[in-house]
Amino acid sequence: MDVETELKALENSLRSLIEHVLRLKYGAEWEKSLKVTPETVANWKVRREVERKRLAGETLDSRLLYYSNFHDLRSLIAKHWSDGFSEVFGEKRRLEVHLEEMERLRDPNAHRREMHTYQKHLVLGISGQIRILIMKHRGRGDDPDTYFPKIEAVTDNLGNQASNTNYAQQIICKPTLRVGDEVEIRIDSIDPLGGELSYSIARIGPKVWTSKNIGVIRFTEQDIGKFCDINVMVRSVRNHHAYQDFDDYVMYRYSVLPAR
Repeated sequence: MDVETELKALENSLRSLIEHVLRLKYGAEWEKSLKVTPETVANWKVRREVERKRLAGETLDSRLLYYSNFHDLRSLIAKHWSDGFSEVFGEKRRLEVHLEEMERLRDPNAHRREMHTYQKHLVLGISGQIRILIMKHRGRGDDPDTYFPKIEAVTDNLGNQASNTNYAQQIICKPTLRVGDEVEIRIDSIDPLGGELSYSIARIGPKVWTSKNIGVIRFTEQDIGKFCDINVMVRSVRNHHAYQDFDDYVMYRYSVLPAR
């Protein structure tokens, strides 16, 4: 039960929603209309700079909102409720209770204190409910992006991850691996129309569709080289898809050396 990944997926869904709603309301310069203090914006800039230094040479999201914390997201939704969030969530108090509970549970996770089993189930339940409301709202329009599923986040057990990815985004992975090594890759996505999803985590070639959003790749001698590419795909169970037989994908690129 990967609670930390679920919490990160919820945070990124809320960030994506905030950008979507406020862009519709205020246009391209929506960030200038954010109801936040100068101190909060300064904190976001500090976090962004820390990440740039920590992950030097890697591609990072430059949008300030993606360096906000959970409390910031709660506050923004509350302050901008009448700007379009009421249409997404309906009952304000119900959402506030859910977000308050998630923030409370987020704190022990951030400090690496182990959650009880019932708390983990609570996180999964609340997060799933909120994310489905978000995806259903975005599925009401005529834009293809509101109809076809998109990958919200991907991560592997080595720490290579990306959120709110672009179509066919390439993720350059570290460290270099050896024949016999294994990686576990997880996809987070929700169907905007509330349906079931299928996932494929496989080398370039035939797709391997399954209802499980986690896959394991074991590297063999055929994978040796600078580029061992793994396609990570999602699709709905409907007959029509964004790209022939799938709806979205990213590519994990590993470097593989012979076994020691």
